[in-house]
Amino acid sequence: METTIVLAEDEPQLRALYVEWLRRSGFRVHEAADGGEALARVREVRPDLLILDLWMPVLNGLEVVEHLARTAEAVGLRIVILSHQDDADTRLEGFALGIADYWTKDITLTELIARIAMVLGSPSPGFEAEVEVDG
Repeated sequence: METTIVLAEDEPQLRALYVEWLRRSGFRVHEAADGGEALARVREVRPDLLILDLWMPVLNGLEVVEHLARTAEAVGLRIVILSHQDDADTRLEGFALGIADYWTKDITLTELIARIAMVLGSPSPGFEAEVEVDG
C-alpha cells in the first residue's frame, strides 16, 4: 500500500523540491500552498501523514492542527511541523496539540525520508477518536 502525504509549504521552490524527493522515494504526495488548502487536501485524500510549514497564509500550521483535532478526518492522521523556526515554546505548543514530531528545515532530504519512516512506523496512534462515556 502506497503511503499518502499532504505537504503544505507556501514557498513554491521548496515545496517543489520536497514533493519531487518524496515522489522519487515512493510516496503519493498532494501539495498545499497554504493552511486552507492543507485542510481541503486532508479532507479529500485522507493522507497517512501531513507535513506542515509553520508560517503559511490563510491558516498557520498550528491553526491547521487545531482545526483537524476537531474533525473525523484527522483520526489516525500523523502530523509533523516542518519549519525554519526552532524555539522550544513553539515545539511544545505543537506537541500539546498532538503533532507527531517537529522538524527544522535544515533537515537533509535523506534525513527527511528516514524521519517519515520513523513517524509512520512509530507506535503513537495519531489523533484519537473522542469517545463519550455515559455515566
